[in-house]
Amino acid sequence: MKKTLIALAALAASGAVFAQSSVTLFGVLDASYERVKSNAGTISGIGNSANSSSRLGFRGVEDLGGGMSASFWLEAQTIIQNGTSNASSANNQVGTTNAGGLVFARRSTVSLSGGFGEIRVGRDYTPTFWNYTIYDPFGTNSVGATMGGYTGAGFANTFVRASNSVGYFLPGNMGGFFGQAMYAFGNRASTETATGYAVVRSTQDNGRYVGFRVGYGQGPINTAVSYGRTTYASGTNTAALLGLAAIPIGNFTDFSWGGSYTFGSIKAMAQIFRQKADDAVALGNTVKSTGWGLGGDWGVGAGDVLFSYSRAKLSGIPTAPDARTTKWALGYVHNLSKRTAVYGYFSHVGNSGGAAQTAVSFSSGAIGAVAGAVNANGGSTGIDIGIRHSF
Repeated sequence: MKKTLIALAALAASGAVFAQSSVTLFGVLDASYERVKSNAGTISGIGNSANSSSRLGFRGVEDLGGGMSASFWLEAQTIIQNGTSNASSANNQVGTTNAGGLVFARRSTVSLSGGFGEIRVGRDYTPTFWNYTIYDPFGTNSVGATMGGYTGAGFANTFVRASNSVGYFLPGNMGGFFGQAMYAFGNRASTETATGYAVVRSTQDNGRYVGFRVGYGQGPINTAVSYGRTTYASGTNTAALLGLAAIPIGNFTDFSWGGSYTFGSIKAMAQIFRQKADDAVALGNTVKSTGWGLGGDWGVGAGDVLFSYSRAKLSGIPTAPDARTTKWALGYVHNLSKRTAVYGYFSHVGNSGGAAQTAVSFSSGAIGAVAGAVNANGGSTGIDIGIRHSF
């Protein structure tokens, strides 16, 4: 149960007192047995966040009168099997991560809302990410996540969230139309440059993200398009794309369309994506990931049957010029109450053209997979069996 605390926040350093209309403590704890098998071997153990991302958060709102309000949101990842948190990208650039105890890396924002919509500042989800997670029956979590999330997460630090951002959201009274735009700073000096190119180039925009999402959702229909661009001076992605070796990346662009239609107890979903990373080191080489996914959520009694099928093609890798991956996933979630559920998921991944993707979960705290060149063109299976509790 979410506990609303009517409280006074006392600042010990200054002695000042501020009134909050409300402050809410909330969270999710999700643990599972996870097993991933590939040609290179099998790994199994306790994983995290397969059904819903484990988290601990605080949010509050103050009524300013005249239809305006101020609010804050602090949300940290909790990795239940060992009690740690996750790292955060400090300035959206490759290799700039901060870690520590409780890191509010999932979301850390302050907002001002009114009839004009909402202006939000801090670390937040990018507009482009929503099209992947909303139209994926598995919510880009677990071994069942569709291929769009796999490839995008390997390209850019800003695929899910961006730090140093300013976001704008349209008001919610527009007859079903909605929209979000974001600009995120890389926080670099104007004099910063990088060598190793044909000419010395300015990198003051390194880590900058610009993106938007617009759509329509009313009745049984929900659909949206999104576009985002992250500027990188250079760097090497540490998450292997489609299971291939890490490659240097430059500017990253991400375009997607997603939609869902609900009829009766079934929600059908679809998504199309195109992601591109310019290789800033090689000055011109471009890596592209294109693909699509279909899926659904079928409400049956006290549970939901989840199913999906997705495909991705990666081009621009000299060692695997025609890398392709397909994936299908099936799952069931049984609600024991409004706050507690048990679930089971199974997925299978197939590779060709040199691709070596496994059925690994990209949820924070997932156990990963056994990597190796032997996985190229091979198959992989993944299983998640777990329990989720929210409060």
